Amino acid sequence: MVSHCAEAAATELGVMMNDALTLPAERTSGKYHVYGQYPASGQNVTLFECQYDGNRNFLSINVKGHHGHQTEAAGSAPRSAQRACTDMMGVEVRIEKVSQLRPGFHEIIMKEVNSKRRVACTVSDKGSIEDWVEMN
Repeated sequence: MVSHCAEAAATELGVMMNDALTLPAERTSGKYHVYGQYPASGQNVTLFECQYDGNRNFLSINVKGHHGHQTEAAGSAPRSAQRACTDMMGVEVRIEKVSQLRPGFHEIIMKEVNSKRRVACTVSDKGSIEDWVEMN
């Protein structure tokens, strides 16, 4: 249940599963609960809770305090591509726009959360950065 919850949270938030921290499952009132957060440490974390029934079947995930780790547009590029670009920035970013350039390649426009810096990252679906343009 713990790894399933981490995977569900990663999918919901558009991040890598290994970046989510989960606690051991707890049983309360016949249901199992798994609590966690993204990122694993630091400030501005997003908390999540997965619920499972008494037979350990997944019921739901509840996400609280989502701080813009991705936007709706970010879902259109593979996570490996998003991860390559956001890791290259090295700070917390907001993905503003994702555009498919041609099959297998996307342009991801990102903005640093705590500054005006914006970058256009051209990346393959496998995470190979092809171009990097500072927009400011």
